[in-house]
Amino acid sequence: MGNAVNERGLRLIATLKALNDLTDSENGVSAGELRDAVAQKASEYAGHPIDRPDKRTTWRDVETLKNAGYAVERGPGTRGKYSLNSNFEPWELRFLADATRTSRSLTANQGNRIIEKLKAMEPIAGRSKLSRRLQVQQLYLSDTFKQTVYALEQIELALSKGWKISYEQVELDANGRKTIRRDKRTGDRARIVDPIEYVYSIDGYYYLIIYDPTTKSRTKTPRIDRMRNVTALEGQHAVQISREEKSRILEMYRRSFGMFEAESPVEVELELPARHAKSVRDKFGSGTKFLQTAPGRCRTTVTANLSPVFYSWIAQFDGNVAIKGPQEAVDGMREFLNKNLAAYQE
Repeated sequence: MGNAVNERGLRLIATLKALNDLTDSENGVSAGELRDAVAQKASEYAGHPIDRPDKRTTWRDVETLKNAGYAVERGPGTRGKYSLNSNFEPWELRFLADATRTSRSLTANQGNRIIEKLKAMEPIAGRSKLSRRLQVQQLYLSDTFKQTVYALEQIELALSKGWKISYEQVELDANGRKTIRRDKRTGDRARIVDPIEYVYSIDGYYYLIIYDPTTKSRTKTPRIDRMRNVTALEGQHAVQISREEKSRILEMYRRSFGMFEAESPVEVELELPARHAKSVRDKFGSGTKFLQTAPGRCRTTVTANLSPVFYSWIAQFDGNVAIKGPQEAVDGMREFLNKNLAAYQE
């Protein structure tokens, strides 16, 4: 009796796994294909051969899964195919994947395990998308929900096909009205660009990294919720950069405090009280090294983009964290502080 119960349990697990791996809302398997897959998977789990279930057994197992809340369907007719439908829309899975990717409470291994489970819930044709860098803006807080979701679909299509993208840049005037900012070089409303990747920012937005050889960093990063009429241009091949160059660009983004900066990152030396070392590690990584210079004080070197975002982060420590080098970083901090001070001078 115990072996029979155990065998049925293995068979149920095998049935669910087969339906999950082989089907979705648009693709099903015949009863015969399902029975073959169940026998194979159950045998793998058991470590010894398990007989192929008959039609009635498969029907009972499917009904058990349905009663347990799984969305198993069978098409009409005697030859109707079985399928397992996900309870999630693709964009909902992206949200979950993004929450996993950006969580500071998970290790990399834990995050990857969750991502793999989420991928199994995606329709078969779209599972490769969740293998990409899934970093999604919190669209539920945005009034540009539909616009951004459509833009992401077009960007995914362009990236997968190696195509260019066309879009219009939206900005708000002083009265809060939306206007289209024309391309300075062409004067056109539409901009045609070469996409590299899209990324999630710690400031809560999506950015599209595009290749632009006219800038020092060779990139620009428009905010996707400010892009309108995004279109993947079929057959118009985008510039392809090397894997090494893409890695460099993405690393530059990672160190840029949520906005992609025009300047290349530099090594910056900081002097600070030891009590602020945790804040520096939180920002630049747990591997950041510190050298004690006096009781309760230390120095460290970090890689950062010299930008108002970086200088604002330094300023939050109320003078306790000081930039010691290079000189361009020291001068940049002085300029940042003087500009802010000037706003309060009579």
